[in-house]
Amino acid sequence: MTQREIIKQLLDPYDSSQTECDGMTRICHTVLTNHGIEHHPMIGVLTQHHQHIEPHLWIDLPSGERIDYRAKMWLKGNGIPHGIFHPQDFLDVIYTGQPIELDVLSPTLFEILKNSTDHKGKRSPT
Repeated sequence: MTQREIIKQLLDPYDSSQTECDGMTRICHTVLTNHGIEHHPMIGVLTQHHQHIEPHLWIDLPSGERIDYRAKMWLKGNGIPHGIFHPQDFLDVIYTGQPIELDVLSPTLFEILKNSTDHKGKRSPT
């Protein structure tokens, strides 16, 4: 199994959480850190044509791949990356940013974020 397949297997289950880019990036950072997988959380701007999202958080991998499960939440149209991908496969989508230090989530906060929907699929009140 490749590292990409391992990361995908670890992170895909959390895609259904009702988190935005910051919460999802924190979940991914926590999982990757707990599994000893090198990665770089990033903060910056996500741009596609006339669409400009700021701030946006994502993760870069040393392999050159990128992790972003929330670009489709904000960008509308075709050719929007999702999950783990090579940035060069999405030339119309531009990420401009810098590394950010994130704490690993506490077990309690991790559970709250990953389970941020109730049994009917609606966002839980906070």
